[in-house]
Amino acid sequence: MQRKIRQSQTIVPFGVGAIFDFQGESLVACDTFRWGARGEKIQSERLAATLGVAEFRSAPAVDSNAWAPPSRGIPYARFPSWLFCQKCRRMTRWSRSLEQEGKVSTCANCPGKKQLVPMRWIQICPEGHMDDIDWKRWAHSGNPSLEALQCQKENLFFETVGKKGAGGLDTLQIHCHSCHSRQSLMGITSKGSLKAIKVGCSGRQPWQRWSERVHCEEIPRAVQRGASNVYFPLVHSSIEIPNPSRADVNNETAMAVKADDFFRPLLSTNEDNPMFDMIVDTLARGHDVSPDFIKALVRDEKQREAGRATAVEANPGDLLSEEWAAFLTDTDNSDDPYFRTRHVDLVSTPPNAVTSLLADRVDKVVVADRLREVRALEGFHRVTPAGRDKLVPVALNHKSSVNWLPAIDVRGEGIFLSLDEGRLAVWEEQDAVRGRVAELERRLDESFMAPRLRERTGPILSPRYVLLHTLAHLLVRRLAFESGYAATSLRERVYARSSVEPSGASKQAGVLIYTAAGDSEGTLGGLVRQGEYPHLQGTIIETLQDAMWCSSDPLCSENLASTFASLNFAACHACTLVAETSCESGNYLLDRLLVVGSETMPGYFQPVLQAAVEAAGDGVRGLS
Repeated sequence: MQRKIRQSQTIVPFGVGAIFDFQGESLVACDTFRWGARGEKIQSERLAATLGVAEFRSAPAVDSNAWAPPSRGIPYARFPSWLFCQKCRRMTRWSRSLEQEGKVSTCANCPGKKQLVPMRWIQICPEGHMDDIDWKRWAHSGNPSLEALQCQKENLFFETVGKKGAGGLDTLQIHCHSCHSRQSLMGITSKGSLKAIKVGCSGRQPWQRWSERVHCEEIPRAVQRGASNVYFPLVHSSIEIPNPSRADVNNETAMAVKADDFFRPLLSTNEDNPMFDMIVDTLARGHDVSPDFIKALVRDEKQREAGRATAVEANPGDLLSEEWAAFLTDTDNSDDPYFRTRHVDLVSTPPNAVTSLLADRVDKVVVADRLREVRALEGFHRVTPAGRDKLVPVALNHKSSVNWLPAIDVRGEGIFLSLDEGRLAVWEEQDAVRGRVAELERRLDESFMAPRLRERTGPILSPRYVLLHTLAHLLVRRLAFESGYAATSLRERVYARSSVEPSGASKQAGVLIYTAAGDSEGTLGGLVRQGEYPHLQGTIIETLQDAMWCSSDPLCSENLASTFASLNFAACHACTLVAETSCESGNYLLDRLLVVGSETMPGYFQPVLQAAVEAAGDGVRGLS
């Protein structure tokens, strides 16, 4: 039976290893080895090289035409396998042999074939395994009699105990009708509850057969199916810049291509000419590179001859560094179908007191009329987002034979802002700023989220990262009102590399607010329009005014223990937090005061905000 799901959801939130609820059924996505050779290939050489894979593939699309022949999508397995009937409360351990094409699971004892529903609790372990709870053992754990110990029947019922408690877990019980053993669910989610009944980890995923299990010594934990710690996906993304040779125009492969006799004629041949593609294909086959690589070298060489070659250096293989270089380099990429950018002015000439301060703090504004993003799922964690040693790969134990990752290819538009490096460096050195961020970094080191967040922040949490991350959130919230997009359609990308990063890497201080969707929702043009003059300067000033006061103040602005693990300071749902799909860091590491400032904390944009407030006051006095 086919259950339809959007292609983008096969990466997040219903990627490999995740639970997917569909009309009363509970399913889990199987590993990529079971996909077979299906799926459309997605090209992203930079991301593939970074992740060490040969290619990416999107989930195969199923034709929605009723007259089309049936096609196979990606496999999902029923999980949990323990189901119960809401009428008679009998529990059934479902198996593949009971599945019927085009039908849901139903109760065999009740007339009318009532649909069975999945049990709410499952077990997971820190090594990434997931399985059903041994309900038979749980039901008999409270009865030490010999009859209970010898009971081998699975005649279990999931019952509600009347006239007891206030409707908590103590009112629910697993009851064996063969030996009359019963045990309530009180304490099932507490740590060590399964250890107490001597239940160990099965060492497998729900779709794996028992013979595929591995030895695991971890003690499993009982959690609800929808708990947030069941699934932590590790997703990588790359903005596909038009010239992948920017960072390696002088490497051996690029130099060999440019020395080839066929390369020079490309510089004088129009790309619309059929001969151009033929020569490109010949060079690509001869040097074992992609046609896009050849075309990128041609564009770079043309721009070099015109005096507009790559102006910002990037380290090869560093995705953010290469994207930073692509955005800051003012080149003519109007012929590129996936990446079209324009450098625009932020303020008018001559500027006033407010816009002059704003222009001193914002270095460049780039609008991206077209963007292409590739998002790839590498693996997942359970219980906590641990390090790579506990990462469960999407191919499981078939990683050697499946040298590709599931991915999606989406398009959109965006606004890129870079801050003035000189003013930012001076602001970062202030004692109040460094002390506030140092406390946040101490909490980050003690948090279970540290391995995942360090991939975004680098080895040291810098003030510029918290500033830029918070600014991105504030802009997302404001642009949702101005651009016509829903806030959940906007995403952030933070470029925050300071002098403490590894030597040779260029400093970065910018944000990209963009929309990337698999349909026309991502390319309506409203976001680009807000990035052009004079809209953006007004949007930024209004963003700062919005952040100056929160409806939860003074509690929000004085808060030093916000969110789980206290990884936010002045940030709450009323002023700063955005949808989880919009944030690359899970709504952590935010502080509104670093943007707008306070009496004791200098904000980076505080002078701009003060000037705007004074100008507004002068305007009111002038009217009176």
